Amino acid sequence: MALNKELSANIVLLVLRVVVGVNMAWLHGWDKLQHFGARAASFPDPLGIGSKYSLLLAVIGEFFGAILMATGLLGRVGAFLVSFTAALTLFSILHGSPWKEREVWELYFAASATILLLGCGRFSLDTVVWKKLGKGGGGKGAAHPAKK
Repeated sequence: MALNKELSANIVLLVLRVVVGVNMAWLHGWDKLQHFGARAASFPDPLGIGSKYSLLLAVIGEFFGAILMATGLLGRVGAFLVSFTAALTLFSILHGSPWKEREVWELYFAASATILLLGCGRFSLDTVVWKKLGKGGGGKGAAHPAKK
């Protein structure tokens, strides 16, 4: 039984969102959220807004953005937050570091940028919400380029 291209694309987007979002939230965001007070004074400040606010932005991107992306509820907003956080980490905090130290952040950036550009697909909470509201917004999911 072969899957059609649209269904396959939606399954790939689901797997990508969930794997990347859960890993980002669990491995990076949760620790920062749990130890916010202890880390606030010494967190890197690449934007010049203060360590506490830089940590707050990191928690928003790495935990809350990742959860939004994983669930597909405001998934593109979440993907933007993850992309922004990963890009900031790559180009500011890890700038000049060996590739092996940057590798995971490059993957987070690539995956979240893909979701930002393509959307969350049919299997997302956005689709459920839009269908319930009768707007039809997120229901189509990823389509084959020739069908657009």
